[in-house]
Amino acid sequence: MEQKETYFVTAKGDILPLPTDDHIHYFEIQASYDEKQQLEHLFHKMHANSKQEGLDIFSPKRHFEESNAEYHRGKDSKLIYEVFRYLYLLGTEKTKRDIEEMNVLPELYEQSHDTIEKVK
Repeated sequence: MEQKETYFVTAKGDILPLPTDDHIHYFEIQASYDEKQQLEHLFHKMHANSKQEGLDIFSPKRHFEESNAEYHRGKDSKLIYEVFRYLYLLGTEKTKRDIEEMNVLPELYEQSHDTIEKVK
């Protein structure tokens, strides 16, 4: 079994070995190297999708077409759901409690699946 390390994840997607700022909320996780890589990959996909959405402003047809906007919102919701789901699975008890108190997983699940289904 692969050894797990403790990491601290910021809202921007930084995965750090130690918390660096007392004013930032961190999600504490226990992850193997492969699990950490998977989480980094999810954050990368999320950031790439946001950049693509920003580029749409230069294409008025894509920018103002509602189905295109729905597609990006659905894709964002699905990626955010996957990030929170993974944080929950890898999270310490405190992280799991924090995510449960936020009550984001059920809502994100519904949003991501409803919007993706509408676009299909």
